[in-house]
Amino acid sequence: MGRKNQVVTIVGAGSTRIPALIGSLIEYKKEFPLKKLILFDIDKNRLEALEDYIRLTMEKYYDEVELVFTDDENKAYIGTDFVFCNMRAGNFDMRSLDEKIPLKYGLVGQETCGPGGFAYGMRSIGAMIHMVKKVREYAPDAWILNYTNPAAIVAVALDKVFPDDKRILNICDQPYSMIRSFAKILNISMYDIEPRYFGLNHFGWFTNLYYSPTGEDLLPKLKKYLKENDFKPYNAEQREASWLEAYKSVNKMLSFFPEYLPNTYLRYYFFPEEIVKECNPNFTRSDEALAGREKQVLDICKKVMIQKSLKGIPFLSGAVHGNMMVEVADSIAYDLKKLFVVIVRNEGTISNLPDDAMVEVAGELTKYGAVPYKVGKIGTFYKGLIEGQYAYEKLTVEAYLESDYQKALQALTINRTVVNPFKAEAVLNDLMEANKEYWYLRR
Repeated sequence: MGRKNQVVTIVGAGSTRIPALIGSLIEYKKEFPLKKLILFDIDKNRLEALEDYIRLTMEKYYDEVELVFTDDENKAYIGTDFVFCNMRAGNFDMRSLDEKIPLKYGLVGQETCGPGGFAYGMRSIGAMIHMVKKVREYAPDAWILNYTNPAAIVAVALDKVFPDDKRILNICDQPYSMIRSFAKILNISMYDIEPRYFGLNHFGWFTNLYYSPTGEDLLPKLKKYLKENDFKPYNAEQREASWLEAYKSVNKMLSFFPEYLPNTYLRYYFFPEEIVKECNPNFTRSDEALAGREKQVLDICKKVMIQKSLKGIPFLSGAVHGNMMVEVADSIAYDLKKLFVVIVRNEGTISNLPDDAMVEVAGELTKYGAVPYKVGKIGTFYKGLIEGQYAYEKLTVEAYLESDYQKALQALTINRTVVNPFKAEAVLNDLMEANKEYWYLRR
């Protein structure tokens, strides 16, 4: 029996990640066949910049799929089966401020961690709540697969506002990317690795890496390798300098805490002062991304627009982000029970953490959604770190929903990258001013 052809809506389809996602949809067309693809973005200009490349690529490799490009949210979700949510509220202009404003106060300037992640999270919460309500108007049974950052804060907010909606899944591609990098080091297929993992999004640890053909735990072998070699992403030659540093930081964290293998993002919480010193306040990750992937993809799409053909144009595909998005949808659509690191409401998965925490753990993806693997009790060190970070996430969500300045100040003060109330207050006031079109707090 053949697989049902799916209708997919991509939200934030003006992102320069989308041409590579189109490549992944083409490469997986036997596993995850499409009937219709709706590309939606509120920024018509960004969508139009990519349209010719996407249209011509789909005509060449996947012409049986109906294509719709729209900036009308009342057309974006009609009859859809899956919503791939990839939005960036405020785009790169706001991301740049998220990264640069904290650096003024000697604080980490990063788009998902620290004060920048707080500001981005506050923008994302409102946009995501609006999107979910609109999706449910037109597609009450559609799966909403959220990859919008900061995924930790977004997941807490959506769980609080839509506690009974069982067809929202929040997931991040960084564990997937790390597993692919582990596989390259170990010289095996990433699909033969069955990870065990616990934490919060961008705040977690790999505890085991089981090799499915034999059942062997390969984590000790990997940690031994990392004692003598820098950890590098599988595509190190294509990565910007800041990402290479992020991966190398895993070696440093392991030198202090060798029990489990940390997510790269934990570096911002363990070494904030050091990271600030290494930052150029006039050229942050947003500038690096604009000069890198953003420019490369937009230049390719502009060339297609001018010549009206794919002659001399590379085929873009998403070895991490795009592939993971399609594989996740595939596992849910056809009840494949594939293993991913996913974000779920805790409810006893980690037995000594709050039930309402949105934890990140290994689990199977079925037609009913994520089925997490039980973790049990975690050690005091990890419990303490996670409880503090979850308190920050929860206070951030409450600050947005209640427009509560005091809770926002508490959130930033409890965040390990800030701690100092004077700095928390100063950066919060600056971020409020910069984000006044997106969120407001009552003093």
